[in-house]
Amino acid sequence: MLNEEVDDTEFFQQDFTTASEWEIFNARLEEIFHEWKLSYGLCGSRRPLERNQLSLCEWTLSKEKIKFADVELDVLRFKANVPEEELVVKEGDEPAGDCQAFVDLMANENDYCIVDQKVDGDLHPLAQWYGLREFVVIVPVKNSITNESQIRILMSSIHIAVSESSCDVPVFVQVLDKVQNVFLGLCESGSTRLSFDIVHLNVTPPTCKYLSGLLDVFKGKVGIPYMDPVAVSVRFTYSLQTTGCLSASYVVTKKVPFSDNGTEETGEENMKISLPFGVAIDPVSELVLHCTWPHVADNVVIDSQTYSDFDPLTAPVWSLRARFEDTPVCYMSDCIQEFLQVCGSRRAITEYFPELAFGATQNLEGTKALERLTESKIPTLASVIPGISPPGAGAKKDEHKLDGPLNDEQLKDMLYYLFPDAQKDALHEYIMPSAGQTDFDPLKIKSACPDSLVHRLATLLAVCNAYYGGKRAVAQLWAEFSQEMRYRVERCIQIPGIAAGFPDSRTCLLHQKLQMLNVCMERRKIREGGLPFSMTGADGAKEGGREGSHESEDEFFDCSDEDDEESKKRHAPWNQPVGRLSKLGKMLLVDSDEPLYIPITQEPVPKTEDQLEDDAEVMLKLGPGSELCTQMMSASLLSDMESFKAANPAGKLEDFIRWYSPRDWIEEDSDERDPFGRKGTLSSRMMIPGNTWQTVWEDARPVPARRQRRLFDDAKEAEKVLHYLDSRSLGQIAQLTMSTLFHTAIRTIQEEAGVEREVIPNFTESMEKVTGTCCKLSRENWITNAPTRANSVKKFEALLSDITQLENVIIQVRSLRKKLFPDGEGEALDREAGRAVLSKLLKAFESELEDGAKSAMAKRVLSMFTEAKMAANELANEQTVALVSFMLVDGAYISLPDPVEKQFTLRLGGKTVNKGMGSPQFMRAILIHNEFRLCGAFSQNTTFY
Repeated sequence: MLNEEVDDTEFFQQDFTTASEWEIFNARLEEIFHEWKLSYGLCGSRRPLERNQLSLCEWTLSKEKIKFADVELDVLRFKANVPEEELVVKEGDEPAGDCQAFVDLMANENDYCIVDQKVDGDLHPLAQWYGLREFVVIVPVKNSITNESQIRILMSSIHIAVSESSCDVPVFVQVLDKVQNVFLGLCESGSTRLSFDIVHLNVTPPTCKYLSGLLDVFKGKVGIPYMDPVAVSVRFTYSLQTTGCLSASYVVTKKVPFSDNGTEETGEENMKISLPFGVAIDPVSELVLHCTWPHVADNVVIDSQTYSDFDPLTAPVWSLRARFEDTPVCYMSDCIQEFLQVCGSRRAITEYFPELAFGATQNLEGTKALERLTESKIPTLASVIPGISPPGAGAKKDEHKLDGPLNDEQLKDMLYYLFPDAQKDALHEYIMPSAGQTDFDPLKIKSACPDSLVHRLATLLAVCNAYYGGKRAVAQLWAEFSQEMRYRVERCIQIPGIAAGFPDSRTCLLHQKLQMLNVCMERRKIREGGLPFSMTGADGAKEGGREGSHESEDEFFDCSDEDDEESKKRHAPWNQPVGRLSKLGKMLLVDSDEPLYIPITQEPVPKTEDQLEDDAEVMLKLGPGSELCTQMMSASLLSDMESFKAANPAGKLEDFIRWYSPRDWIEEDSDERDPFGRKGTLSSRMMIPGNTWQTVWEDARPVPARRQRRLFDDAKEAEKVLHYLDSRSLGQIAQLTMSTLFHTAIRTIQEEAGVEREVIPNFTESMEKVTGTCCKLSRENWITNAPTRANSVKKFEALLSDITQLENVIIQVRSLRKKLFPDGEGEALDREAGRAVLSKLLKAFESELEDGAKSAMAKRVLSMFTEAKMAANELANEQTVALVSFMLVDGAYISLPDPVEKQFTLRLGGKTVNKGMGSPQFMRAILIHNEFRLCGAFSQNTTFY
């Protein structure tokens, strides 16, 4: 048996030279530490941490995946981006003996971070509890590590990897349930090993409720007596729910225009019609007070069950923190959000009001057949609200009426707000800038002038949609607005609240349409009641068919009677000059000694933005060589040439170019014998055979402007605009007014900010961002370009989110002012200290109070705590509140409730009693209701271990 050969293929043979899974895991862990260069060997070589620097600086996260057996782990490296500066070590000096983790652990500058972990949890708990600037955490990817054997194996692997790689950065392992945030860690530097342990319980042990018991635990764990006393840092935290402070709560009443709650106030506030502004509840949900003793020795204070030196009223440091509601309902943003949803509606106005459709409910009587056929399909304004009519128009009654959610009184007030000229004693007059008063701003939002008709209409449409009946109310108001436009056009009543002049492409399309209506009415008045200023001349008197032209003809006719007689003698009776405005300086015609006269031409043709786009699209389709395209482009040129020929019968193309396009006339050297600029030649582009200028000049006839076919048909163009307004769907109405509504919202934010803008962090930058985004969106062609409409709506929603934050933060400032600056102390906001306190509170930072409990703000906070306590005990009444206020002023009977959290930080270092220099010892105790946590970091010397 013993001589039998052994088969190498048997299963019980094992090659012990092969690395096991555990060894592979250790090697990979060590490799990761080398890749991250965690073995610095630079003792004390980095800049000390400043106060609260860990919570304010940015953190870098590195991640590697590693697997042991069937457990997948993430190796995470957290490093604070702190500026590093190597210390200059002089000759003869010895470098510091402690590693960076030891130094950070013993520094008390970052004991209590200013960032609220309940609000902003970006700071890792280990950095918050231990104050470490760099550490490594091994976290299981899926299930938590709860088995004690697995924990021990993993910790032994970390011990080996740290020792082999000379890593002096703390390495932690997350164990037990992830919700508990329990970490075990290790850090080695030289002969010192630092062990990190965390204890997490749901119930605080009786012996650990006070500092005396925690000192016993701490000293028992250290085991070695030190020369110096234990350095203790203590913080008590008190919470004040603002719902319990009735006098300090800040509630904003929703002011809806033209509603009962919006008309209760009188005076200037009632005159202002705007979007509702504010939040539905107090945005400040909680005030947190921290009373801190930053550094005391354990042998000078007593804190036990029977007696405590930690009286919050004597704490050297008082700091305050505010917590806010996560997503409060903002009135203005909510109103705009609902109106933004209307953009997707394709329903027409006639679907809500079928009587607006042609022929529906129209009983044509024999005596009124012509009137029924020619009147507007939309009922007149006076038919809905008797007694309302624009100036100069009598009240007109009609039996048809729109039955919508807006009652007569509300509709009357809204229409008076839109058209104040229809009321004798107008309450809301327009204040429009004169032409040329406003300068062009390339970053200006493409809407209209502030508080113009378009702004008011957009505001009312949004308000009607949110508070007065939804889409049906929007349809009703738009129908009345459209009907009012038709009513005014028929009677040539100018539309108020619209900028003067031609349609301005720098404004929104709706404003351009309304400008077009005003231009049409002006042209109609000119045709029916006299010539405009630029068209009054000598020929007006000879026509005699235009009223008002005779009185002013001599004022603008520069020709003397002698020139007029000479001109008549030079030309035949059938070729008399007509339509002259004035002489063009001293210039004479090229082939004649007659003066060159400027002709009276037709006014330029106004066009809105969409019309210009249509013309460009037609020309693009026709191509440059199309005859129709040439006619479209040269229509205005032909009219001007005909007017020029009528005013200058002896004129030639060269004379026309000298007046119309002087750059195309190349003058020769001036001659004293002919100082009239007649010697010269046409430019090269004018000399091209068959060019448009020559062709049009040959086709032009001598016809004055008043006898030409009108380039601009005001009646036709006005009807186009009215039809455009009548045919809009609900979604198109919202799209037409959306940029204007957001412009109104931004202006409301600017007006409501007031003095709060100095307190709000980065308010100017936020407003510039919001304004720039709105400027870009207002120029997107999402009204006519359907494919980009959904994307534009998303962009507007993102913009609305930024506006919501600004609206919310303004109310937050007002709420904090009411709580911390009571009546008579409002001027404190103007002080630098008051602004700094509010600015920090808005950032969710701790704001340290000057003079601690003796400051006026601290007394205000104490009074709110007292009021909340009395409200909880149902003892709050006017008499007791006044008594408490008196006692608070005198400083008597002041008390705080039990703290919601206690934190004790214990540190020990320096020389020991009998073993030389000791290593650092650290423990933090966090006591919260139903939670107790001990975070310990205890060191020992491995030389004698």
